[in-house]
Order: sequence, then structure tokens, then C-alpha cells
Amino acid sequence: MATIQAVVFPKADAYEVRELTLAEPGPGDIVVRTLVTAISPGTERWILRGKHLGTRFPCVPGYHRLGVVESCGAEVKGHAVGDLVYGSGNRWQESDVVSMWGAHVSRSVSAPGGYRNYGPAAAMSREAMERLAFTILCGVSNRGVNRAEIQAGQRTLHLGAGIVGHCAAQLARRRGALPMVIDRDPERIAFVSARMPAIPVVNLDDPDLEAKLKAFAPNGFDVLQDTVGHAATTDRLVPLVRAQGTLLLQAQYFDRQTCALDLDQIKVRELTVKTTCGIREEDWAQTAPLLISGELAMSALITHRLPAARLLEGYGMLHTGTPHSIGIVIHWD
Repeated sequence: MATIQAVVFPKADAYEVRELTLAEPGPGDIVVRTLVTAISPGTERWILRGKHLGTRFPCVPGYHRLGVVESCGAEVKGHAVGDLVYGSGNRWQESDVVSMWGAHVSRSVSAPGGYRNYGPAAAMSREAMERLAFTILCGVSNRGVNRAEIQAGQRTLHLGAGIVGHCAAQLARRRGALPMVIDRDPERIAFVSARMPAIPVVNLDDPDLEAKLKAFAPNGFDVLQDTVGHAATTDRLVPLVRAQGTLLLQAQYFDRQTCALDLDQIKVRELTVKTTCGIREEDWAQTAPLLISGELAMSALITHRLPAARLLEGYGMLHTGTPHSIGIVIHWD
């Protein structure tokens, strides 16, 4: 029986690399060797804390994974050895270990359903693979921009200079909108501003914040996107949205006691509240080509590239918040 290396959360706030035993592949299965995975800093942190909906321990986390097809069963169609695929379907023999999407593994065996095929792996650069690994998170940004119906000339404010917030700002700018990003981490603000100076990033703790926001959007922001989930901060920014503007909620809201928004001021301003959950086929179709080409500057948001032998360092950053990180990529080969 083939064994694999897998990231496992054995309990809340604990992480390790564990050996698992793959199921035997059948005629309808593909075996995929992992090339690149990427940590989803929101979802995987909530799973690590034990607060994500449906979390059970021990579990294998993650959903950002690119690999190369090593073998195909006799009944498999549409995939060939050497193809680059995106997906995390897998079967292992340890029944007590559950999959919380299960991306962070060295190999997988499963039916090909749910895997997206990007042609011969040799045809794509490793840098493009790194960007493409973040398709789902960037797809969340795309879904938010679509749901908010952002248009040319609008002023948009994106709360959180992480992947979802900054990629949404980039996509808004591609539509001709004028985005501004707001965060409170000085290291993150400096990092993102240096890499993408075309999109202004302001500090939530700036004593002149309100004046700067009003100077940028004197008639109020058309859209406020929340990717943080801190109610007090969102409440503080809502008065800067124009009447009948849009409040786009795209954070995780598992800590209910800290997520209750001031609905009265939202009502008084007659804001339209929109939410998203996951992504749809159109988000894959619209986002993946931009990541492959580099038009969506995901590479600029990658702070750490780790070999598999050091992957637990990435989870240390996820767990403690230090050192500063945004995009964390793991190379398995």
C-alpha cells in the first residue's frame, strides 16, 4: 500500500505532518502527485481553531492544490498521464482522519470528478502554478465584484489587504473603478503598497483617516467590501458609504459575539447588503486565465514559498500571526 505525507490538524490549535495510507486505485481513478499547494489563511485558520462549520478532528485541511497525473485507470476519460490538474479529492485508509477538503497531501487517489485539467504540466511555468493555486480565493474576490456589480467610475473601499480584499480591488480597477484598500497591520500595508503602488492602501489607525477617505470619495464610497469580519470596524466605515450604496460581506462570521453589525445605520443609509459563499463556474472561468497570465497580480501577494520539508513553518505563521504573511505556497517536489 502506498503511503503519503499529509498535513493533519489532530485537535484545535495543533498541526503536524502525518503518514497516511492511500486506498488502492481502481479502474475509474486517477493518481495525482502534488506539485504546489497554498494555504487559505481564512478558512484554514478557522478550521485550526475548531470554529469552521463542520470541523472535525483529526482532519486534513486545504483546498488549493495543483498536481500532475501519474496514472489513470482503464475507465478514465479526459485525463492523461502528465496532465496538470487542480483538485483535492482523495481516499485514504485511516477512517478516523477526515477531509476538510484535504489539499495538503503529497499524493492522492480518487475518481477524477472535481479535478480541473489544465493540459500538460510541462507547459506551465512554476510561477504560473503558484498563482493558479490561489484560484478559489481569487474566485471569491471575483464573485464579490460580480455580486456588487462594480462599475467604471465607482469608488470602492476594501476592508482587509489580504488576498480576497486586494484581489477584489485589482478586479474592480480592471473594470474602471477607483479602489482603495484599508488595513491596520503596518507590515502588511508597507508590503502591499510597495508591490502594487497603483492601488492606495491606508491605515485604519491613521489619525487623518476620515479626511483621507472623504478626499478620495467626497460623495461617499459606492461599495464597501468587508473581508475581515470585525463588526466595530465595519460600523466605523459604513457612514462613509453613500446613501443607497452597497455593503458586501465576504468575511467569515463564526464568532457571532463580535460580528453583530449596527443594522440601524445600514437601514438609515438604505444600503444594499450582499453576501457570497464559495465560488461558481463563472468565477473559475473568469479568474483562472488572469492568474495564469499574471494580469491578476497574485504573485505580488505571496510572502512565503516553502518546500514540503518546512511546511509546518507556514502553519506556525498561520497559528501565531507572526512573522507577517499573506500568501503562503508549499512546493512538494
